[in-house]
Amino acid sequence: MVNIQNALLWGYLLVSIVIVPGIITGLIRKVKARLQNRIGAPVWQPLLDLIKLFRKEETLSETASWLFRFSSALNLSIAVYLAITSPWISPRPDTGACDLFLFLYLFAAMRLFTMLGAMDTGSPFGPFAASREATLSFMVEPAAILSLASLALVARSSDLTVVFSNYTSQHWALWVLSGSAFLLASLVELSRMPIDDPTTHLELTMVHEAMILEASGKNLALVEFANALKLSILFGISAQCFLHAIPGLMVNASPTIHGIAGLTGLSLVAGSVGIFESLSVKLNWRAAPEFIAYSLAVALIATLAALGADFV
Repeated sequence: MVNIQNALLWGYLLVSIVIVPGIITGLIRKVKARLQNRIGAPVWQPLLDLIKLFRKEETLSETASWLFRFSSALNLSIAVYLAITSPWISPRPDTGACDLFLFLYLFAAMRLFTMLGAMDTGSPFGPFAASREATLSFMVEPAAILSLASLALVARSSDLTVVFSNYTSQHWALWVLSGSAFLLASLVELSRMPIDDPTTHLELTMVHEAMILEASGKNLALVEFANALKLSILFGISAQCFLHAIPGLMVNASPTIHGIAGLTGLSLVAGSVGIFESLSVKLNWRAAPEFIAYSLAVALIATLAALGADFV
């Protein structure tokens, strides 16, 4: 019976890794389309786009080396590893520890190899966007670390599996603060509104999109899937924080309830991001640090709340 349950959990996790990222990306696009009085593509359209890209041939720059393709494959491998080990969705099989510092710095490694791949092609837009990406990552990293470290302080463990295995809502305000700070940091990490407009076609204003301009075919499919998986993981962590703040929701709940709650929370976070992106405007580059400061301020408040709870 235990083996069957563990097999079902692994199956649920693997299906979530393959299906959920495309659906969440499509959901954000669908929400934005409806708020713009458009019907929009179906929510599963990103999955169809990935299949189409896998069938296409690649166009490679003459100056690109092995690093260009290697960076895309490595980033997808890191994203899959984080999707398996991190508590972004529930229920999950026992996949071992997931240290929060390893979790965040593997995302930093993804950014590094994305920037290296962008500069490898010789395109003038790649290094330009990579410099912006490096600046954003440098500024947002403290907020992302503090938002999760505040939870780790109360749980007395840096293992995210241990942190999110505690379903008591005694510190519900801390869960809300940490989830909010991490969500704001995730918008910067993903180069989404108001930091960057992922739908723009102006190379001089793009961050992430300008770094993948030279990617095409199967290589672009790997990039897009890794980015969608990264989005789902980051939004999923925020959703789990908000779910933990609801009194009694996940206490003694069945795996089915955990699964429904996790997917619903992730969908609500993605829908909220779609609404926010529809109502907000892209910030001037010089105003980006002010937005990041909001995330850092909330993360600092969460840290102070965690310190207060730790001494009580």
